[in-house]
Amino acid sequence: MKFWYLSTKSGTEEKDLLMEKTARELGIQLTEQHIGDGVTDSSSSEMRELIRRMEMSRVDAVICRGRMERLLKEAGADRKIPVIPVQFLASSTISLLAHVKKNHPEEFSVPGASAAIFSHRHLLVNPDIVRELFHLELIHVVLREDSPEYLRQELIRAREAGATFVIGGPRVCREAAFLGMRSYYTENADEYESYYHTLELAVMFVENGRSQQEYRKTLEDMMDYSFEGMVLLNQEGRISFCNSMAREILEPESGDPTGKALWEMIPELDQKQIRTVVKDGETIYGSMFQIRNHAVLVSAIPYRRRGQVQGAILYLNQKERLEHLETQIKNEIYSRGLVAKYHFSDIKGNSQVMEECRYEAKQFAKHQANVLLFGESGTGKELFAQSIHNYSMRKEQPFVAVNCGALPMSLLESELFGYVGGAFTGASRQGKKGLIELADKGTVFLDEISEMDLQGQVRLLRVIEERVITKVGDDRVIPVDVRIIAASNKSLIKLVKEGKFREDLYYRLNVLTLRIPPLRSRGEDILLLADDFLARYGSLASKTLELTREARELLLSYSWPGNVRQLRNFCERLVVVSNRRKVDGEMIRRQLTDIYGDEEEPHTNLQEVSPPETAQERGLSERELREREQLIQALNSCRGSRTEAAAALGIGRTSLWRKMKKYRLEERY
Repeated sequence: MKFWYLSTKSGTEEKDLLMEKTARELGIQLTEQHIGDGVTDSSSSEMRELIRRMEMSRVDAVICRGRMERLLKEAGADRKIPVIPVQFLASSTISLLAHVKKNHPEEFSVPGASAAIFSHRHLLVNPDIVRELFHLELIHVVLREDSPEYLRQELIRAREAGATFVIGGPRVCREAAFLGMRSYYTENADEYESYYHTLELAVMFVENGRSQQEYRKTLEDMMDYSFEGMVLLNQEGRISFCNSMAREILEPESGDPTGKALWEMIPELDQKQIRTVVKDGETIYGSMFQIRNHAVLVSAIPYRRRGQVQGAILYLNQKERLEHLETQIKNEIYSRGLVAKYHFSDIKGNSQVMEECRYEAKQFAKHQANVLLFGESGTGKELFAQSIHNYSMRKEQPFVAVNCGALPMSLLESELFGYVGGAFTGASRQGKKGLIELADKGTVFLDEISEMDLQGQVRLLRVIEERVITKVGDDRVIPVDVRIIAASNKSLIKLVKEGKFREDLYYRLNVLTLRIPPLRSRGEDILLLADDFLARYGSLASKTLELTREARELLLSYSWPGNVRQLRNFCERLVVVSNRRKVDGEMIRRQLTDIYGDEEEPHTNLQEVSPPETAQERGLSERELREREQLIQALNSCRGSRTEAAAALGIGRTSLWRKMKKYRLEERY
């Protein structure tokens, strides 16, 4: 390490030698620089020349005494090179007083003796200790200036405060003599311990500074390798740092953009917008601007320190680069098509029925048994299927979703089980792996399982029972390890009775049954989802929509036969057609009428979305069967409204609820 020690020409050679000796003991390269005792102005030519030489010499730190520390800091030298003052320790004060007492004991024998010690920094000493050791009151004066007039004024104040003698440096002693005050200047009383402590502190300071610089350089290098432009703004909205990508986007004409106002670099971002971020802590998120020849997505986020906004971080993303990366990611994901992107955290809803449904699904996810999902169309069966997969031990393995109702029966079998080359007309020569084989060690989600034909059901049953598949046109078996999650919006047991679904497959699938409640039975979840959809589609359209109280009540009163899917599409339409921030009841009523007609149609599948067991299988009597059927008819005709159904049946709401509980109808309405 390379240090400079600044001393005045009035200092003694003995002191300088002691400083050099201390530096050698600590292994520090110390160069002494003498400066004139008359340098008192931080803006003088002598001070400017001194700072210039310090910079050219590349010193790590400057050691000096109190007055010189103040002058250097006033001149701004400490912003370039660390300035370390000689530490005036408590032991130094005690040594000074002891030295004066030894040579001038009469000063301490005067009743009420009081010493004024002048220094450029605060003394680290307890006045009670001084009083106990020397029977002396201590007056401490911290000097802020060096002019003779200022020193005389402070000396007069000390004398008026009761000081009987003065301890200070040569300048203080000269002015004290001019005023007729006794003063003492002790050169070596504190030197060795103070020098040693000061140099140790300087070494620690420089080492810490180097460590901070290396850490900062590492961070800057990391940011320079980022594909994202990053700009750090101070509280005035000026650039204090930007990485290489940001410089490439901004393309400053005059080189380094550091220190320039951001609105000079991006005129579309006016001064007022920037100040709302760096002053008020607002956020600019995902705004598109044309910067030079680039379409850039700009986000500005305030950063805080100790709760106070200190500036902002600006993120710049070129539109073409984002689109390229997005395309790459999509190609990678969808080339495999074997991923589940949803988790339980994506399933919105705080109602008790949804909490119970999520909890039950999580319990199912912990096991390997097959799962059967029941729910009306649009309730989110695939969302639950993917969440179960991602919560299970198979989450790192493939997830394959197949809509059994979307493929012709002739293609579904070959898609599920694969085929060998030439198995049928149009088949690939190389053959093809089936989706079940691709999902090995993972999960297969069979949506609309009720639409699978009987032949496909037989082959699926073999997969479940024997854990093997046979490709179309082949006689070899291939072992597979898959978990089946099936879903239906129809009553499978009813299809079994009608001969449209195999009974043995039904019982193999129906190990863990999860009934996903319709939206109309989820209460306030309707509003939660509506707010979420409006915010999501509103952000895409740069709109902000809020529902009035009447609008919210209308949404709650509607039965949503299409469930969450219908509500999502309805909210997307609201964002498109609305030209006002507030969405009132009239807007909701008009849109419901325009889209779905004057009268709301009851859902046709309510009776089909029932527990797997029929009423007969639960051992109900004929009277109970008739009562259950009456309840279903009343609730369907009243579109799920319990109040209206109770009135239609001529019973109270409590009685209706008790009967619904008895016949396990409470989750459906």
